[in-house]
Amino acid sequence: MLRRIGAVVALSSVLFIGSSCGDSSASSDTAGLRLDLIDEALDAVEQEAGSDLRFFEINATTELINVFAATDLDGTPNADGLPDAVVRYVFTQKDGLETAPDAVGANGPTFIRSALDYDPATILNKVLDELPDSTPQMFVLTAAGTAQNSSGTVQYRLLMQSTQGGQMSVVLTNRGEIVGTDAE
Repeated sequence: MLRRIGAVVALSSVLFIGSSCGDSSASSDTAGLRLDLIDEALDAVEQEAGSDLRFFEINATTELINVFAATDLDGTPNADGLPDAVVRYVFTQKDGLETAPDAVGANGPTFIRSALDYDPATILNKVLDELPDSTPQMFVLTAAGTAQNSSGTVQYRLLMQSTQGGQMSVVLTNRGEIVGTDAE
């Protein structure tokens, strides 16, 4: 099970690495991360895949939004009601929505769009003020809990690169308060 969750996180890391160039018009309140495109990206995904989607992860880089929507490998809901696959979508302001060709096996906690409860213009203010010598790399939305016991709530994280050479993941509340960090 953890290996499949790792596959989703690994996919988001690969997509992040591939997004390191291009024009960004995001606000300085988000240090260039395209939080302003998350709603537009979700609208595009819902237009293509439907509105009753569950998500493993949504993340924003300086160039794009990655959306990892939960689904079933065979298209038929499982007896336990839990998804067993992920469909990856990539959204850019320039190119719109692109979809990965095939679903990939995955499981883990999920959340629905209505669980998103944050202000994209202000959620990063405090962490950016408190860590001025670090560079934001990715804003990440994931579900809290486990696949079998998902809370349905969203966990907000900001991945940072320190000028000292380390990386850390800063866990935030929906109001931007720093809850904790994970050093990498």
